[in-house]
Amino acid sequence: MLRLLLLLFLLIPAPLLASDQTGPEAVEYPSRWGVVTFKHLSHQQRLGNCRICHHQGVEMGSCASCHGVIKGLPQLKDVLHKQCVNCHWQQHGPTECAGCHDPERLDESVYKD
Repeated sequence: MLRLLLLLFLLIPAPLLASDQTGPEAVEYPSRWGVVTFKHLSHQQRLGNCRICHHQGVEMGSCASCHGVIKGLPQLKDVLHKQCVNCHWQQHGPTECAGCHDPERLDESVYKD
């Protein structure tokens, strides 16, 4: 009985720790084709596994902390296009440019490529 209580005591904090893994509600990515507002929290709740997108784990920081910074890694926009569009095809999300890009919010400061 004591072992069962100890086990329950150890498992109770697990859901609480998992809830600490919530990221921001939304993230905005500037783009020359219009700012992309990524609804992070709704995607996270739907997928339930951070490693689907954060392949190196959330402790590595944002995608932009490596992609577009470290030579030899794909640019951020290329990673996002590949990952997001592939998932959207599979899950029947928007695949048209305007489905994610807001053409009324162009950001010409992004012209780097």
